[in-house]
Amino acid sequence: MISLEFERSDSKPTLYVKKNQAETQLILSLYVDNLLVIRGDKGMLHDFKRKIMKMFEMSDLGRMNYFLGMEVKQTANGIFLSQSSFAMKVLNKFSMKNCKPTSTPMAVGMKLSRQSSGEPVCETMYKSLIGSLLYLTATRPDIMFGVSMLSRFMNCCNDQYFQAAKRVLRYIKGTIDHGVLLKRAKNMKLTSYVDSDWAGSCDDMRSTSGYAFSLGSGMFCWSSKK
Repeated sequence: MISLEFERSDSKPTLYVKKNQAETQLILSLYVDNLLVIRGDKGMLHDFKRKIMKMFEMSDLGRMNYFLGMEVKQTANGIFLSQSSFAMKVLNKFSMKNCKPTSTPMAVGMKLSRQSSGEPVCETMYKSLIGSLLYLTATRPDIMFGVSMLSRFMNCCNDQYFQAAKRVLRYIKGTIDHGVLLKRAKNMKLTSYVDSDWAGSCDDMRSTSGYAFSLGSGMFCWSSKK
């Protein structure tokens, strides 16, 4: 990429940018043997494709509509990212396809503790469920807090934690088409939201913090952790 006059991002080592007189023309994102391109100038895109195909054997799959389990819908109003197909696979895997939906991913005021009593459950199954939910947080910031909370009990899982995780699945069942919308906007203002509880953990009195960043009206970065 460097030989093609791209600059490597300091914050994202797999992201490359090509500029023309300080104006961004092409943005490349690499993942293993996959390459995504965002263009500003159509001519530069065609020129890049021609050059890169001389260097490597590759296929041009055209406009992106699916990538690593994420569905991408591009319209005149913006780009919508979701994982509804993957979410349905998760519901089927854990026999929750016909479950009754719930309106929130966690019960209001719920506190989970390692000291809670409950019947042990299959650790492998619990880890598989939490791993699937963590992958869904790539386009579902609304489940980030709950999934982060449940991921703390991987090695001491019992039926209480498992039922709490299944509640997240019931919430997903009712919101399976939700995702992240990156709308076209003239005002691309960067906004950040940060918050934390105060010694909220029942086990070690540590706080849970969270943040979310949006550009224009589209959220692009979020996290919740202890």
